Amino acid sequence: MIGRGGQHEGLARRMNEVIWRRGPDGDGYFHDGPVGLAMRRLSIIDLEGGWQPIYNEDRTVAIVFNGEIYNYRELRRQLEARGHRFATHSDTEVLVHLYEDHGAGFPVHLEGMFAFALWDLKRQQLLLGRDRLGIKPLFVARTDGAILFGSEMKSLLATGMVADELDWQALDQLLAYTFIPAPRTIYRGITRTEPGTVLVIDANGTMREQRYWSIPDVPHRELSAADWERSVESRLKDAVQSHLVSDVPVGAFLSGGVDSGLMVALMSQFTDRPVETFTVGFAEAGSAFIDERVYARMIATRYRLNHHEIDVEPQVADILPDIVDAFDEPFADDSVVPSYYVSKVAAGRVKVALTGLGGDELFGGYRRYMGVKLGDLYSQLPGFVRTGIVDPLVRRLPEPKTSHELIDHLKRFSRASSQSAPGRYQDSMSALQAGERLRVFAPQVAAQIRSSETADVITAPFAGFRHGGSVERALKTDLKVYLPDDILTLTDRLSMWHSLELRVPYLDHRLVEEVMAMPARFKLPGLQLKYLLKRIALKWLPREVVMHKKQGFEAPMGRWLRGPLRELLQDTLTPETIRRHGVFDAAAVQRLQEEHLSGRRKNNKILFSLLMFHLWSERRQRTTATALERKLAG
Repeated sequence: MIGRGGQHEGLARRMNEVIWRRGPDGDGYFHDGPVGLAMRRLSIIDLEGGWQPIYNEDRTVAIVFNGEIYNYRELRRQLEARGHRFATHSDTEVLVHLYEDHGAGFPVHLEGMFAFALWDLKRQQLLLGRDRLGIKPLFVARTDGAILFGSEMKSLLATGMVADELDWQALDQLLAYTFIPAPRTIYRGITRTEPGTVLVIDANGTMREQRYWSIPDVPHRELSAADWERSVESRLKDAVQSHLVSDVPVGAFLSGGVDSGLMVALMSQFTDRPVETFTVGFAEAGSAFIDERVYARMIATRYRLNHHEIDVEPQVADILPDIVDAFDEPFADDSVVPSYYVSKVAAGRVKVALTGLGGDELFGGYRRYMGVKLGDLYSQLPGFVRTGIVDPLVRRLPEPKTSHELIDHLKRFSRASSQSAPGRYQDSMSALQAGERLRVFAPQVAAQIRSSETADVITAPFAGFRHGGSVERALKTDLKVYLPDDILTLTDRLSMWHSLELRVPYLDHRLVEEVMAMPARFKLPGLQLKYLLKRIALKWLPREVVMHKKQGFEAPMGRWLRGPLRELLQDTLTPETIRRHGVFDAAAVQRLQEEHLSGRRKNNKILFSLLMFHLWSERRQRTTATALERKLAG
């Protein structure tokens, strides 16, 4: 924190203690004038000497840091050649020396995932920074007399200085997308720092934002398929190898798909011991869900991995309170369930694991990208064919009794066909249309929500990219919004909840910059998804692994809400509870439940969002009551 004079020492300790899971191996503190810094340590590099805060030679620059710098050894050699002296062997120390040479722009030299707070004692200047893709989080709150910052909102809330006021616009975004996009959080007084950004703050609290990297929006590079294949494979090998830097063993999440399978195959080339790998499967998941463990076993056999399978029983009600605590705000991507379990099991065997996240957003792995491509073609049909013939037929299709999503996708596709390309993509990302969402809210809350602003979260970046067609713009939009605010948020919270560091080699920024210049025809030619990456993968993986139908790292939530989660759903979303909270319309919520439980309509995304909001809200009320009791008692 910065401000509050001598009061910050006790507050910094309080803020640090509540995030002990992020670093159970130790802590560190720094105080100077208006500034207090604190950190938790998960010892991975320089186990003996890497304790923070870390300083420059004359201790006029101090830093606390979360993450890893993969090119720190190369940077250290360069800095030593320029006369800098190092006191540790940690990656963190390169940051203070880079700052001495390059000032606030020093993060451009870093390859890695990070969030940092750096205090310049001479200039009385604080720098807060976040990595390019948003792998590591950074929250900021401006209060009366202080600026608070931290890796999790629970640190800021622990001070008692942040107003406990909800942001209704953020809640609408949650219902639309199942996550809350930056810069908003569920609290009006707390913001997420955008990826690729440094905040420069002086001792008086004046803050300016300095962006050092953005999602690449560049013209295509016209290379042959063979040239792209060689280039991407080489860059991916470099990324995987660099992400293995560690003084402790490194494992991997292995889903049985192309992204993680190729990553693990490359890992095995750079390690001298069998890689520890972890795969999740669901018991009684239903016929719509592919058990990918069989493919993971093929990879494990080929590369002699030390492989572990986790069979997730659908008794998820027991872990939802833990998940709510991990996020500090409602979060409703149902991938939280498998992510929670695989992180827990992996953390019992390794401190660091690699994950294949990012491959879909880079190379075109989601079915919705094919929807974007087909939507461009469909929109060119005469209007009377679309609105008079095809759309009425699609609307009459009955909802399936299984977990299959095909009918839902067809209805979404038909419904959005008359919109512009940004609007069609926003509709494909939204769990519920704007008009339907507003009817779910209580009237007094709905009056404060601007549906157009929620839509702009997707449509504005999609329309703002200058290069490429609709598919390329969808990929870039996902890299800017969906990846950091959903996938990477989920990954960070649930891995760090179990004191496990997850690394993401597909999001090496050099690889991202390379692939963003690749024309879409090498990613989605015809009706094929992830074409070029699969060409590379065929060199390393069994053909059955590369060519099998994609599952995705998701939970069978629609089925669970009708089964093992049904009791929790109905006990939590009662009309009495809904009316007591005063946020949603009880009749509308009851209708959504009845439709889903009867099988008339798939409402699993909106219902899981409502369930997670109310579980979080009840947790928040209990925490507030406990804090008040302690204050009165003290």
